[in-house]
Amino acid sequence: MAFETKGTLKIGDTVRWSGAFGSQSSKDAKITGIEHTKGGKYGDPVDEIEWSEVYDRNVCVDLDNGHWAYASQISKKKI
Repeated sequence: MAFETKGTLKIGDTVRWSGAFGSQSSKDAKITGIEHTKGGKYGDPVDEIEWSEVYDRNVCVDLDNGHWAYASQISKKKI
């Protein structure tokens, strides 16, 4: 997925998500939860985070499709 640096990722945002740890084609999904993991297994829940912090396994998100994803599996949806 492309690395985004501008703006903020918030709960309720729609993103492009690639399942199977990024190997599947991307689909729209809505963010229902965000954890700032700082590369660890668990993190601190936040309502929003700067896109510059959304990379690799630094962030983990819950999605409205019943899945979760690492930051590397999501990208900002183009309008």
